[in-house]
Amino acid sequence: MKLKVITIDFWNTIFDNSRGSERNAHRQKALINGIDKFGIVVKQDEFSEALSKSWEYFNTIWKGEQRTPAPRETVEFLWNYLKLPFDETVITEVVKEFGDSVLVIPPNPMEAVKESLEFLSAEYSLGLISDTGFSPGTVLRDLLKMNDIYHNFSEFSFSDETGVSKPHPKAFGKILNTLNCKPSEALHVGDIEATDIAGAKAMGMKAIRFAGDPTAAHTLGNSDSTIADYTADNWHIVVEIINSIN
Repeated sequence: MKLKVITIDFWNTIFDNSRGSERNAHRQKALINGIDKFGIVVKQDEFSEALSKSWEYFNTIWKGEQRTPAPRETVEFLWNYLKLPFDETVITEVVKEFGDSVLVIPPNPMEAVKESLEFLSAEYSLGLISDTGFSPGTVLRDLLKMNDIYHNFSEFSFSDETGVSKPHPKAFGKILNTLNCKPSEALHVGDIEATDIAGAKAMGMKAIRFAGDPTAAHTLGNSDSTIADYTADNWHIVVEIINSIN
């Protein structure tokens, strides 16, 4: 059946995961500035440990409950881990600074992704499906606009907005339902076997497992085998595969 819709993962598929250490330094600075009035000093090793534990907390929920904790929920976990005094205003400011870190210190778009999305959006409706962390969908939309690729997408499915994360069917269904597309008429491009590929295939979609980002930490859990219909390690191949289907 002819493809109508292409859905695409965000992290490690459109953008790489580079500059993470710089973003963490920016987040630490935001935290230090926020708690300065309390006279509390958070050392580098303390912050690194708390940040690591907050991601462990995030990953447990992400993998176990098929949802991503809201940015504030993860920040509050870190806040409580460091035993910081509760202050609504300061926490709200820190949550915003953590989220905006991807705009201040942006990741790099994958090679050839911009021209590939431009080409594909002329032939198909494109949907973006992203599991979110510290940066919510509102901020990730701004990152897409900064890179002049937002306009290529017809619909979005961000986990902080849908309340579910991949592989939950609602993450994919939001796009398909809005664009009036049968699963058999859709293809998903993503990097993680257990979320992107398993979720798309369970819906009855075709799938391309993308392996073009060497900074992708979560793909370490991928096995060599895949249930994806195709694999690609760059965007030129993604476009070639999609062209070959139709």
